[in-house]
Formats: sequence, structure tokens, C-alpha cells
Amino acid sequence: MQLKDFWYIIKERRKIVLLAFFTTVLTTLVASLLWPAHYESSATIMLDYDSSNPMNVGMVAPQALTSLEYVNTQIEIIKSRRIAEGVVDLLELDEVPSIVASFSKAKEVNPLFFWRTPPTVELKRWLADGFLSSNLKVEPARDSRFLYIRFYSSDPAFSASVANAYAKSYNNYNLELKVSPFKEAGKWFSEKLKDAKGQSDNASEHLREYQQKKGIIAQQGAVYDDALQRLELINRELATAKSKLYESKVALTRLEGGKGNYESLPEVLSNLFVQGLKTEKIKLETQLTELSGKAGPKHPQYIRLKSMLDTLNAKLNNEIQTIVSALRQDHVSAGQRVNSLESAVAGLKKQSTATNLSRFEMDSLNRESESSKSAYDLVLKKYSESALQSDINRTNVFLVDAAVPALSKYSPNVRRNLTLSIFIGLFLGVGLAFFFDYLDDTIKSAEALERQFGLAVLGTLTAAREI
Repeated sequence: MQLKDFWYIIKERRKIVLLAFFTTVLTTLVASLLWPAHYESSATIMLDYDSSNPMNVGMVAPQALTSLEYVNTQIEIIKSRRIAEGVVDLLELDEVPSIVASFSKAKEVNPLFFWRTPPTVELKRWLADGFLSSNLKVEPARDSRFLYIRFYSSDPAFSASVANAYAKSYNNYNLELKVSPFKEAGKWFSEKLKDAKGQSDNASEHLREYQQKKGIIAQQGAVYDDALQRLELINRELATAKSKLYESKVALTRLEGGKGNYESLPEVLSNLFVQGLKTEKIKLETQLTELSGKAGPKHPQYIRLKSMLDTLNAKLNNEIQTIVSALRQDHVSAGQRVNSLESAVAGLKKQSTATNLSRFEMDSLNRESESSKSAYDLVLKKYSESALQSDINRTNVFLVDAAVPALSKYSPNVRRNLTLSIFIGLFLGVGLAFFFDYLDDTIKSAEALERQFGLAVLGTLTAAREI
């Protein structure tokens, strides 16, 4: 079949081609005009990777925030049910009459749509998993720290409010994630503060009662025997050891409250060797990011830098684990030191004479009172720091552009739909023309006759016209 045969078929079946073409275009036009309009609103947020804590109490931004994995993680968090339920709470969508009516209607069993399963969850879950998540789209901006939160609905004002609510809910989640360890530590310090206060008051009361009972008046510059001098020295060491034990408990609580985020520990942040490794890591990641856009992951230099980065990460993790192990060991050592000194005090009590026993007991009670007061002051200080940090409303997420109601609809796009319908209509019409021609087995030209029977055509007679 030659090219002119194709043209002949299209020409002969032009009515079919035109019918299919105009039917497709008109159907698309009518559907686009009758289809409900949807509007898109977009809120822009920025992830501040270099955000540091102004209070300097141990919270820092992760060092690997520029990686694609981190950005994808934040996108999935924004799409999560928890953020969507936060949007429902912020906008009080579960109290909107039209939404409540739609939910009640969806729970009814419709015999015409028997394959649909009515929802069995509560309204908030139904909104979060269905309506909100299906109309949400989160996209990262290329080579930047921006994320675009887009929402689609038939109401432009509603689309803007939901997009802004998603940004607000995501920011609240980040804030909760940041202050949660400090709130947990604050609860622990609050309990320990009550205990320390009670111990300090009891120790002071015991000392006062003992002095009244024995008729002892504290004298400055009194001369003690060797046992009392050693006891005084050990009591001082015991007070210092208890203070260190409380400090180690604070560090251990912060370590456990961080839930594995050891890089934010003050001991890690103050380690110059770790900071040097982090600085070198950032340089390697920057070189790796620049090289990935130029040479690709299979380039020898990219592979070498990736290997160096993996080695550096392993070295950094080992150093952090060493610091964490040292913190745990310090707590154990501090406890052992306190036990050892308390045992020494108990031994000196047994060695003291009856004459010095009164002064010994008074001195012990006095040191116990001072130790309890020091412990109380330390716990009070740490409790105040935790309470202050838990009240800092600052995250590494910033709203750059709030969503505003769209002035024009996002879909249906009449121009795009008509353009597609023109091409589809042409292909459909030509396809139908060839299909009907395939079903028609009549010979339509002299050339087709020669090809069919292998006979030469001597001439053709045109159809007689009526005179």
C-alpha cells in the first residue's frame, strides 16, 4: 500500500474522520465546561538546616539535613495522618455541618453502589485518611530548602485555609518533637525536686533537734581530734560526690530523654574532636552534592568521596558512642564513690569515742543538711533550665508564603483538554476510517485491481451521468 492509498482511504472516509473528530472535541468541551471547578492554593515553608538554639542547652539541627532522604522524610511527615488530624483540629472540620452530613451519608449503605464499603472509623480519621490526604500534594523546590504544600478543592478560600493549616500543624509537630525531651526531663526534675526539698528539710530538722537534745552550741574554730578531722574531710568529699552523682543523673536523664539523638548532648557539642569531624563531614557532603550534579554516582571521584564520607560517619558514630559510654560510666562511678564514702563515714562513726560522738553526730547531720541543700539547689537549677527550654516556641521550620485564595481555577483546564482532544479526535477518526476500509472488501481503483489479479488494465469507464 502506497502513501496515496492512505490518502485515498482518508478522503473516502472523511465523514467518519470528521464525525469522530468533532464528536471528541465537542464532548471534551462540554465535559470541561460542566465539570466542577477545582482551585489550588499553595503555602511555602522553609527548612532552616543551620538553625541553632539561642539558649544553648543542647538542641541542634541535624547535620545531614541537606540530604534527599531528610527532605523526603519531611514530605512524608506532612502527608501523615498525625499532621492531617492536626489540620482537622485547627480548622474544626469535624464540626462543620456540611462535612458531618457528608460523613453520615457515606456511612449509609446504598444498594446502587453495593461494592462500596461504608466507613467504620470516626469522623476525624475519615477526613484525615480520605478527603485531606487525597487532595494534598507536597513538592520540594529544586536546589533549595523550600517545600510547597498544595491543596485542591472546589472552594478557593477553603483550599488556602487548609494549606496554611497543614503548615501550622507541621510546625506544631516539630515544636512538640523538640520540647518533648525537656518536658519529660522537667517531670523527672519536678519529682526529684520534691524529694530533695523533703530531704533538705528533714536534715535541717534533725540537726536542730539533735543540738537541742544535746545542748550543743556550734563554735567556730573548735579543735577536733583526728577522727573528727577525717570525718569532716570525708563529709566534704561526700557532699561533692553527691553533687556529682546528681549531675550524672541529670546527664543520664538527658541522654535517655533524647531517644537516640546523641548529637544534641552538651558533652558531644563541647567535644572539639567531634565538632572537627562534623565540619569535615559537611565539607565532604557539599563536595559530594556538587559532584553528583556534574559527574553522577558512578564517577570514580564520587565513589572515593562517598567512601571517605562513610568512613567519617563511622568514625563520628564511634566517637559519639565513646562519649555516651563515658557518661554512663561516670554515673556508675559517681554512685560507687558515694557508696564508698558513705561506708567510710559509717566506719568512722564506729571508731569515734563516746566523747566525740555528739560532735560527730552533729557534724554528720550538718554535712548531711548541707549536702541535701546543695542537691536541692542543683535540682532546682536543672528544673528551671528544663522549664525554660520547654517554653521556647522556636523550630527550624518557617512559613515563607502563606496560601491565598486562587483567582483562577486549576482544573478542568479547558485549553489543555481541547488540545488533547484535537489530537485524540484525529487519531480516532483516522483509525476508524482504516478500520471501516478494512471491513470493506470492494476494489476501489485500477491499481488495486492490478495488484489483486495481476492483470493489466487497458482502460476505465467513468460512471454514466444522467443527461
